[in-house]
Amino acid sequence: MQSASKGIKRITVFSITWPIFVESLFHIMMGTVDTFMLSHISDNVVSAVGISRQLIEFCIIMFNLLGLGVGVIIAQLLGGKKELQASQVTASAITVNLIAGLVISTLFIMFHNVLLSFYHPTPEVSRHAEIYMQLAGGSLFLEAVILTIGPVVRAYGYTRDTMIVGIGMNIIHIIGNALLIYGYFGMPELGVLGAGISTLVSRLIACIWIFVLLYKRIGVPIKLKYYVQMRWLELRAMLTIGVPAGLEWMSYHLSQMAVTRIVTSMGDIPLATHIYVNSIVYYFMIFGMAIGDGTEIVVARMIGAQEKEKAYHQLLRSLKWAFIITIGVIVPVSYFGDHVMSIFTDNPVIIATGASVLLFCIFLEPGRVFNHVVINSLRAAGDVRFPLMMAGISMWGIKIPLAYLLGIYFNMGLIGVWIAHAADEWVRGVFHYFRWTGRKWQGKTLLPSQDRVQESI
Repeated sequence: MQSASKGIKRITVFSITWPIFVESLFHIMMGTVDTFMLSHISDNVVSAVGISRQLIEFCIIMFNLLGLGVGVIIAQLLGGKKELQASQVTASAITVNLIAGLVISTLFIMFHNVLLSFYHPTPEVSRHAEIYMQLAGGSLFLEAVILTIGPVVRAYGYTRDTMIVGIGMNIIHIIGNALLIYGYFGMPELGVLGAGISTLVSRLIACIWIFVLLYKRIGVPIKLKYYVQMRWLELRAMLTIGVPAGLEWMSYHLSQMAVTRIVTSMGDIPLATHIYVNSIVYYFMIFGMAIGDGTEIVVARMIGAQEKEKAYHQLLRSLKWAFIITIGVIVPVSYFGDHVMSIFTDNPVIIATGASVLLFCIFLEPGRVFNHVVINSLRAAGDVRFPLMMAGISMWGIKIPLAYLLGIYFNMGLIGVWIAHAADEWVRGVFHYFRWTGRKWQGKTLLPSQDRVQESI
């Protein structure tokens, strides 16, 4: 019994959030490094990698159908002191996501032209995007495994482990980019091909690394037979969380793709500006994302231990700190938006337009904080259908029509598109907040029949 319980680590929101923040920071840096390094080749190359990443991120959501649920279920099982089940469920989730990842990777390798046709890119942009998609998209099965194991390790409280993997992955990626994009130290100068190879290699190393950490940290060792003995009850519970949550994220990324298509119709310069600003805005988002992810783990454990009142107040405290930190960061960065944009490009039109959008983000980002923090805790409680409903109503009923209306019809350009984005974030954010304070989530149950689950072991 002692050997079984040694895997669980006591956690607080702060102790679990700061490693998630650092991990998220380096994960986003992986994309920014590509953008920064490739910007020295041309803005069209940046556009190619940008639209490729949107397609890749959309497919990553498919893996998160289980990935979003596995962390919650594992955390609840650990809160209820059910570590054997946690190990068995982890193995089942890895198997399912690996199979899904291999299917998606094959699609990217064989049908990249079909996927790119959605955007109607210019021939030059399309040529670069095809190269990147086959490598970065073709290695998505490695990302599928990483996205499954990462939440499990974090649920056990070892967020520093996943942080270290994230840092290492990015260091390898940066070195690979320097060698293969620019041809340093006698290596071939491969441009966008080098960025794709670097992404593949860094993913492979990170996948092996985090797999080793899983076996080192988990309380009850995973036996090989667990990978083929599917835990259907828990997998169903994961999908109860993961399918609505994944569909919500899918809706978000589909709406972002639709917005990007609107921006593409404005021309190459607005598209490049949009890609650059998105790369910068991710750094504003990580504070709310990290606090939301950390709070989700703590809230899930509290709910697993039947401490729902503590979970209610924990979310409110986390939300307050997410607001304070996000606003404290975004105001000074947005004020110097022209200097920030000049890091990526010397085109004066892109710099001026991008700086205006960054300044507007002072209004946008606080609304996004609601969604990052509150939705995660609603998910931890099993209340996942409401955010999905709000995504359908707000993203497709407000953001997309408003983006076209302001950006194209009223000729407001890129700033009109981002106003539509802000309207969506604030509408959903306010509704999610009142959903939490209304406490309807307290009546949700993810694993109602523990006796049945125990019998199937």
